[in-house]
Amino acid sequence: MASPLVGFIAQLHVLVFSPEPRPGLYPVPGSQPLTFGAAILPPLIYYLALLLLAPPPPPAINFLYIKIIRNALALTAGALFFRLPLAYHVPQSIGLTYQLGLIGLYGGCRVIDVFFISPYCFKHIPRRVKYVHNPRVQEEVEKFGEWSDGGVKEPYFHQEKDVGKDELMACKATVDAAPGPKPIQTNKGRRSSISTGISHVARRMSNSVPNVACDSYLAVQHVLHGPDPQPVLETATTESGWPQTFRNRASWALELELSMRGVGFTWTTADVRHTRKTWLPTVGNRIHSVLIHVFPVLLVSWFVIKTTYVRYLVMFTDSPGFVNNEPQLRELFDEYIPLHMQFLLTGALGAFLMAVFSLGHSLFAIVLSPLAPSPLAFFPPLYSTRIWDVTSVRKFWSYGWHRLFARLFLVYGVWPGEWVERKLTGKSSEEPADVGKVLGGFLSSAFVHSFSVRGVMGGSWSSAAGEAKFFALNGLAVVIEGAITRTVKSSRKRRGFSESIWYDQWVSRIWWLTVLLGSGRNFARGWVKSGLVREIAFM
Repeated sequence: MASPLVGFIAQLHVLVFSPEPRPGLYPVPGSQPLTFGAAILPPLIYYLALLLLAPPPPPAINFLYIKIIRNALALTAGALFFRLPLAYHVPQSIGLTYQLGLIGLYGGCRVIDVFFISPYCFKHIPRRVKYVHNPRVQEEVEKFGEWSDGGVKEPYFHQEKDVGKDELMACKATVDAAPGPKPIQTNKGRRSSISTGISHVARRMSNSVPNVACDSYLAVQHVLHGPDPQPVLETATTESGWPQTFRNRASWALELELSMRGVGFTWTTADVRHTRKTWLPTVGNRIHSVLIHVFPVLLVSWFVIKTTYVRYLVMFTDSPGFVNNEPQLRELFDEYIPLHMQFLLTGALGAFLMAVFSLGHSLFAIVLSPLAPSPLAFFPPLYSTRIWDVTSVRKFWSYGWHRLFARLFLVYGVWPGEWVERKLTGKSSEEPADVGKVLGGFLSSAFVHSFSVRGVMGGSWSSAAGEAKFFALNGLAVVIEGAITRTVKSSRKRRGFSESIWYDQWVSRIWWLTVLLGSGRNFARGWVKSGLVREIAFM
């Protein structure tokens, strides 16, 4: 009995501590297995620098030598973050090595933004934003208070038309006060038109069936819907200053370091600002969502990925000819997977990633819920629009996908893109530069993801081109669909027709699905070549 257990422990030890890269992983030449010290030093030094970032008190914070120490710590942390994916890899996992690239690039860029770009270029050190959620009766109209940004004016900010309170309540949206994807009006109610239509049909059906069947239907509906979220009225208020005590300063630094979307600070990302829903999910809601919604999507998408890999790829990836060559020498995706299965695999990968992000978001929210009302326990929705409500490529990336890297793309993509467009076209700083904004954001995303995937493909940029093509093509699609939409509406208006016709939403849905699945083949192709699909399939 002890022998199998000892053998299992020995195998586990080899798996965890072996310095040899797992099959399918091609790390950057010259990199070494990640050590504990290399992993912990960048965020630790970053935190120490953050302790010295906020203005006084104490008065010593303004001393020149303290600022020199702070900036030296920040530069060290940034350099160590950038060095992570260049000098290290995780030999046990392709996925963790890929994540190491994202963490290193994100962390280094974030440090430069926090300590140098924001304070020196725009005189902006993030201040806390306090969220207050007061219970309300469900019959009350959902209210959306104006976002409190602490008077901070971001670069390339252009004034939007004032929107009255009545209009805000009617459209249930707020004006986006910072650069980013343009706000898109949300639906005029908590349910989508599709959901409303289904509900009407269900009610008509329930009138024509026996009471037992009706009760069964209601029971199933209750199980799928889950516990009711807590109805609240939300207000967001910016603090007038910065931390006053060391304990508060330590808490401020930790919250800022951990907040990817800037939740709880004056640089909160646009998805949180203009989709502040007045329905607060409870722990019960999140557990129900994980069990009823996330797990089924996760399992079905994983089954498709696993089946595709076993049926079309496993016999080639395990052959000596493949193992002894670099990934770019074998285009397995195009050579061995039929076209219809390529689209199916692309969709499955997208659904799998959405489910994994949602699962992680919900689990962190559940685990940290006892810390409420601390900002560390506040987790706004990761996806603010149901996937079947998406009607454009722009809306998918603005509301249907997560915005965890939004600040990075804003600072290093959107703002430079707007600047370039204004320089080329002669536009003033008050005029919108939407083309530059969109292309800049997507090109920065293309670089970040390509940089990460090259870390598992022997450092080859050409092999990592799939993700770059995917994001670049989606940026072009957003620009094209915007131009076509404006042209069609203008033409209809000129001819005296309504700007919107009943079939527009269906054409729009076919359009964005075609773009995502068509361009997504580049993404899936890269994940097959990199071995990420292999690891997801547990092979």
